[in-house]
Amino acid sequence: MIRPLVAFTLALLLGAASPSFGALTAQTDRGVIDENDVLRLTLRIDEQVFIGEPDFSPLEQDFVIMGQQRASQFTLVNGQTESETTWTLTLQPKRRGTLQIPALEFKGQSSEPLRVRVTAPSAEAQEALRALVFMESTVSANSAYVQEQLTLTATLWYAAGAVLFGDFPPPPRIPDVLVHPLGDAEPGREERDGRRYNTITQRYALIPQRSGLLRLPPQSFSGAVRVPEGGRTRRKNLRAQTPRHELTIKPVPASWPDGSAWLPARDLTLTVSYAPGLADSEVGIPTEQRIVLEALAVAASTLPPLSAPSGPGLRSYDSQRTLEEAPEDRPTARWLRSRQTLRTLLMPEASGPLEIPALSLPWWDTQSDSLRYATLPGERFRARPGSATPPPLSRTQAGPEPRFGSDRAAQPPSEPEALIPEDANEAPPAPAPLGPSPTLLALGITLLGILGAVLFAWRRRAAGKEDRPPTGPEPNAIAALRQAVQARDGRAAYQALLRWQREGGTDTAPEAVVQDAIAALSTLGRTLFCAGEQAGGVDTAIDFNALRRLSQRLGQRPRKARTPALPPLYPEGS
Repeated sequence: MIRPLVAFTLALLLGAASPSFGALTAQTDRGVIDENDVLRLTLRIDEQVFIGEPDFSPLEQDFVIMGQQRASQFTLVNGQTESETTWTLTLQPKRRGTLQIPALEFKGQSSEPLRVRVTAPSAEAQEALRALVFMESTVSANSAYVQEQLTLTATLWYAAGAVLFGDFPPPPRIPDVLVHPLGDAEPGREERDGRRYNTITQRYALIPQRSGLLRLPPQSFSGAVRVPEGGRTRRKNLRAQTPRHELTIKPVPASWPDGSAWLPARDLTLTVSYAPGLADSEVGIPTEQRIVLEALAVAASTLPPLSAPSGPGLRSYDSQRTLEEAPEDRPTARWLRSRQTLRTLLMPEASGPLEIPALSLPWWDTQSDSLRYATLPGERFRARPGSATPPPLSRTQAGPEPRFGSDRAAQPPSEPEALIPEDANEAPPAPAPLGPSPTLLALGITLLGILGAVLFAWRRRAAGKEDRPPTGPEPNAIAALRQAVQARDGRAAYQALLRWQREGGTDTAPEAVVQDAIAALSTLGRTLFCAGEQAGGVDTAIDFNALRRLSQRLGQRPRKARTPALPPLYPEGS
């Protein structure tokens, strides 16, 4: 018993350690098949293979690899060892004709190429398979403008009671066309020619990027179907594909205004809102303008960028542009709905009458095939002089309802009338004082006293502690404010406070902290954007010590009421 076991072990070790491999051979079970059938390819090597396999990717040019198996065999007879490793692949042809199985390589060995003839199935076989599974596709229009969205709808039908094996075709790849799936595939049930079918429908948004003839390739489903037949269940391999489509893509029409970004859409709206409202405008207090451009049947990447407003006495800064894209909010979405949002902070630099210019955007209505304009009218408002003490603002304060742009076909809107201030003949208002007010001086002296006491207590507390290694800056607005205070950078501190407010800090901090933060934001705005630049060196008029204390309080959360302890289950004396 020992000698055969030793011989077997030695043979196994020698076979595994041998650097040479036997010949690599390939064989198919048939030489002629129809296009709905499958082919079995066996690849064999006369050695034990424990790691690795041949590269089967050359087969994917003409075949779909539907399955793969691997097996190893080892025998020892009269001291002679025989071993082999086989790979068995199930292949489905992608087309008719004479297809070649190329030479496959593994560990320096190469198999001989093979040929397989793929024929069309008989008319009876085709009709029987079509009664089980077939595909259809439609396009929303036969012609469209360049960058206009088309909708491709592909539906896979299979007979009720049949079990389908395979995946729905992936999104088509079309040169010079953007393809966006419109939601997920939708299952359904339909009846055709008196027979019930299950369906799977997928819609795609197609956005051509150049004009000319556009050919849509067919989408193919390769799989199998299992059906009851003659009291038994049979599985049949098959392929179903959609028809081909040829579309005409038109160039930009000649009537489109020169110099304007081309924008075709089925619908378009332009809205604007202000928070707080323009009626509450005050010098040094920022107002956020929010312009929203919404378009139907347009990709977000093709929307022209909106520009921030500008005008005398009005500073625009911190503009942020966002793009969103999603199918229509409906069960059977057929169109993309894109949105561009432009948020800009507007800062009045002088009191009196101010004006925001009108905004006009041309677009091509693809439903009426005509030129239209979306227009936001100009805004005229009056900014009050900046007050020494900013009024308390509620965190829920909001501006008026958004104003919608208007459409006018064929011609752009006329220029708005010139703004004539009510006090045009009156003397101009006196300029705001450059230095801090007595109220601010008294507040500064008080804050300095408090700061001295805080520094004295902090030094005593830090004297008994060892230095701790820094943990690095926190990636949030509070950390940015602390860094700006340490660098004595007033503009950076102002931007950090704005970021804290925009990110929802006013929704979580205590009310007292919110009011102090809004007051500090208003004071910084007046100092930075009113008279500070003319005086030279605005940072010298900023109380960074107060900002430092504020940065320590911004992270506070409202205290929750303590839940009273539950009464004892068994009170004493009971």
